[in-house]
Amino acid sequence: MIRILFQSLWTGLAALVVCLGLMTPLGAEEKLTQAELDELVASIEAVMTVDGDYATSEENARSLYALVLRDFGEESRQAVQVERLIVLAATVQSRQDEAAELGRRMMEKSIRLISADDPLAYRAAAVYAGALKIAGEGDAALGFASEALVEAEKWLPPDDFALQELRLITALVAQDADRPDVAQTAYAQIDAALSGRTDPQSLGMQALALQGWARLVAQNGEPGSAIPLFEEAIAALDRQFAAIPRPKMVPIRLGLVAELAKSLLDVGERDKAEALLRPEIAAVEAHYGADSTVWADLAFPLAVAVADEDPGGPGSTEALDLLTRCVADLSQAFSPRTLDLLRARINLAMLLAGRGRGQEALEQLDAMDGAAQIGDRAQIVFILRSAEENGNITREAAVDGALRWLQNTQSTGAAAAQALLSQRLAAGTDAGAAMLRERTDIKAELDSLRAALAGLMAQPREARDADAVTFLRAEVQRLGDANDTLRERIAREAPDLAAATGTAALSLADIRARLGPDAAVVVIDSPRSASDFGLVVAVSAEGVDWHTFQVASDQIDAAVQTLRSGIELRLGVRSAEGLGGSTSAPANFDLNTAQWLYQQTFAQVAGVIDGKAHLYVDLRGAMSALPPQLLVRDRPQSDDPAQADWLIRHHDVTILPALSALPETGASLPPGTGFLAFADARFGALEQTAPAVLRSSLSPLPETADEVRAVAASLGQGGDALRLGPAATEAAVKAASLSGIGTLYFATHGLVSGDVVGEGALPEAALALTPGDGEDGFLTASEIIDLQLNARIVVLSACNTATGGVPGAEALSGLSQAFLYAGARALLVSHWPVESRSAARLMTDTFAALAADPAAGMAQAQQAAILSMIGGRADPRWSHPAYWAPFVLVGNAD
Repeated sequence: MIRILFQSLWTGLAALVVCLGLMTPLGAEEKLTQAELDELVASIEAVMTVDGDYATSEENARSLYALVLRDFGEESRQAVQVERLIVLAATVQSRQDEAAELGRRMMEKSIRLISADDPLAYRAAAVYAGALKIAGEGDAALGFASEALVEAEKWLPPDDFALQELRLITALVAQDADRPDVAQTAYAQIDAALSGRTDPQSLGMQALALQGWARLVAQNGEPGSAIPLFEEAIAALDRQFAAIPRPKMVPIRLGLVAELAKSLLDVGERDKAEALLRPEIAAVEAHYGADSTVWADLAFPLAVAVADEDPGGPGSTEALDLLTRCVADLSQAFSPRTLDLLRARINLAMLLAGRGRGQEALEQLDAMDGAAQIGDRAQIVFILRSAEENGNITREAAVDGALRWLQNTQSTGAAAAQALLSQRLAAGTDAGAAMLRERTDIKAELDSLRAALAGLMAQPREARDADAVTFLRAEVQRLGDANDTLRERIAREAPDLAAATGTAALSLADIRARLGPDAAVVVIDSPRSASDFGLVVAVSAEGVDWHTFQVASDQIDAAVQTLRSGIELRLGVRSAEGLGGSTSAPANFDLNTAQWLYQQTFAQVAGVIDGKAHLYVDLRGAMSALPPQLLVRDRPQSDDPAQADWLIRHHDVTILPALSALPETGASLPPGTGFLAFADARFGALEQTAPAVLRSSLSPLPETADEVRAVAASLGQGGDALRLGPAATEAAVKAASLSGIGTLYFATHGLVSGDVVGEGALPEAALALTPGDGEDGFLTASEIIDLQLNARIVVLSACNTATGGVPGAEALSGLSQAFLYAGARALLVSHWPVESRSAARLMTDTFAALAADPAAGMAQAQQAAILSMIGGRADPRWSHPAYWAPFVLVGNAD
């Protein structure tokens, strides 16, 4: 996805000559003109997005930027014009944090300097949205792109290219965020705006839109409908590149050919896929060479097309040879996390497993040191099941392989935040921190060299610099050896840091070592499509088990939606919809569906988890939109929720943002010990901006003051630890010394990206606080990331702070991820708008139970508070899960 996110126009060979020719003579005395700048920018972008030579493009962009600073100044529209290229270069090379930070600075400058009717403002916005996406901030990317698109449609002509570019990134981000409706609308608008146009710029954009549209259709289970869209996209590129030499050898077009072949394979048209690919790959081999990454891109689907059902047949032999060469070529040029390399390894492993060579198949899986979402779980299960059934590996080894794969396919959002937190904790000392920096530097240099090598290997053979290829391969080998040496040193001198930064995920042995005798871990990876079947994996100190889901994805999604519809409240809640007044009665909760869903998940691994007091649960897909506590173990005998056999009666539960969050003894960095709470914020508007209108529409929450007073008292804390009413400001959060705080508590409204009241809306998730001192009163996810935390637990006694409630969305919200990035060990967060009085009772009872028995831990304290509410001791209505189930404990508080 990253390689095509921002592919733009092909400006022709003449522009490339200008690009290479103008850089040097302008450096000394001539002043750069706007026309020359425009041409150079277009040329650099063409090299980047059409040729895929990211490193050279970035080098040229940075050289051009120096001239722009000289001739136009840093505070200039021209600076934004080139900064956009630099952000784009960082994005397509997957330098996530750098791209997001450079993009943020670029957008701040763009807002200051560029008028609303200037297309550059929206081209910059499109690039920034893409940078946010690869940084794991999908919700923020979609919110920002959607907001920018609204403005662009006000100011730009309907057929403006910048508007179509912004629509394209909105569609791509929406597609990844499981918002097909938004993506479909944007693709249709692009197609309508560009239909009939023949200029290269429009043809290129139309091809990208058709490609995205085809992928959307294929993802929705209609690969046959995707085929004509891919064919139309290829035809558009052929018209776009008609004037250049060898137009069919342009890498973008060849990539589309590979995708068309995959769709043909998905509908069983293997002969058509082979007929399409054989002439193409022969031409590619003649033009680029069989050792090029372009050849490997086509060899991969061709191997799938020719493989026989018989693992020993001639087609499978050819496929094995193709995939072996493909893996060798891709591993030379790309990092281990590259999606194409991961897919090639999996298909090679499939063929090896089918031939009974299970150990070699597992070696390919072990080599997948990365975190790209490769998608086809069926292949992984086939490889591991085959190896297990053929006696190549034991059941425990198969589970070990499944767990490693599950971890390596989880790299963004909450999982990335947890990884960073684990590294910080493990580094601890000055020596550890220095080694962490050195390892990070080596990895960055390796990624840069591999990107340069990939660019060279994508060039025609006669144009390729053989000496440069030799040099880069030697440097990759040298740095790889240095990385191995450093890894060995870290293993000897800082074993905790080795566990946190090692290329391998936690092994089964690692996981078991972190589990006490009364604990088990369960990973529930819900099926994502009709052809997928999900996984349920359970581990305890003495047992393991793993199963696939026995029902289709749409049944799981429907069950999750049914349960959520029975718990959502609408009045008197801490959310953007909160209007005060009495709480409406919740809908009847479907106990039978809750029991059915338990049977599809936890019941499959009952032999491992029964009798375990504590469950650590890693949720993926649709199941991440539900707290596990509200599932029902045994068939209900009545509709009375107070009598139901809830899972929480048998286990206390901790949600894991990643398996690396499992508790480990001997962490080198102890958490803070202080307490600080913010509550009863005053939401009055300072001025009539859109955020101010939203803030002024939020209902007051005076009861939250009593909530935090009670929690503070249970922890032996005085009033100086409370920031109430006018003192509960966003500015106070940012000014506080938070590194010594062990419990950070927010009792307020929580808002997700896109929340709207009246005329107001927010582009990203935020906590609502008192405005003032230069702050608007919204502590946003991007601002939370900048906080310096060392908290044992952060409590978000608000709403929608766990997920946005959409099955299949990111498992934890932007707020949760942000607090983990900032340094929180654990969070108490909610799955839906919470009713204020019951939320206050649940929180005060949880902390009272913790104070009464600190050794029991946060999860057990929360369980005790929930069971009290189910028993109806304070209010009989609170036995309904709408009141007691919203909050989940995320991370390692103990």
